[in-house]
Amino acid sequence: MEGLQVYEVLAQMVRSGEPGALVTIIRADRSSPRHQGSKMVVRADGTAVGSVGGGRVEALATAAALETIGGGGCRTMDFDLKGKDGVCGGDITVFIEPLQTAIPFLLLGGGHVGKAMAETGSRLPLLFTVFDDRPEWADPPAGMRAVAAPMSEWADRLEPTPETMVLVCTRSHELDAVALEALFAAEARRGVRCGWVGVIGSSGKARNLAKRFAADPDLSARFAEVIVPTGLAIGAETPHEIALSVLAEALAYIRGAAWLDDGDGKPRGVLFQRCRPKRKRGVPDGKAET
Repeated sequence: MEGLQVYEVLAQMVRSGEPGALVTIIRADRSSPRHQGSKMVVRADGTAVGSVGGGRVEALATAAALETIGGGGCRTMDFDLKGKDGVCGGDITVFIEPLQTAIPFLLLGGGHVGKAMAETGSRLPLLFTVFDDRPEWADPPAGMRAVAAPMSEWADRLEPTPETMVLVCTRSHELDAVALEALFAAEARRGVRCGWVGVIGSSGKARNLAKRFAADPDLSARFAEVIVPTGLAIGAETPHEIALSVLAEALAYIRGAAWLDDGDGKPRGVLFQRCRPKRKRGVPDGKAET
């Protein structure tokens, strides 16, 4: 039953976006307290569900798991249970990996594009929350979260993080501006900015929004970092096509794709798959040198 409990906790943590790490025994020779395949999930506060043997082994594995949660990456650890790390007489190796938690993706607008975003992106590592000032429109597909709130108040309880992604897709230019104002105010209160903010629309909307924020240097500078209009230029017309173009750009940002620019330092596009430079061994995908 312990194994089932570990899987249940893992599923719950991934769905909610809770950070953690999974420790698995991948080798167990001779006498050892737990068999190969035994698992332990470690939360960010150091508490754990499951066990890989207790004692010094479990303490060291937990400490390493906390390091992976903080961005240390996957790792293996060998333990000598013949005196150094225990007295059972065996040897074990554990594999430690951070949980691939969903990235918070906030949709400001539950209309056609907002719903298409949630539906099209349901298989991506994104945790969607839809905000709309109309309760009847705050109704995302099953498994998504929804909040009915005025656009001027939607971010009152927001806790921005560098991983948070936001798409503004309300039903009017005015509401787009109000939604952005609420977001910028929340970021200023917390002293943290969301990692990616995009706005559905046109170049004309971008100019109008820029004028709205021009009087305040801080707001103007923040708006200059917002991606508007957002999405890859794939000729999208329908809500689901628009969602696909936006999600492609957002995923490129998440994965650190190599952006193309025209010399002014601003990203202008991404490479076709067939033109992507060959990845060097040990260099993350999207980071290969050209």
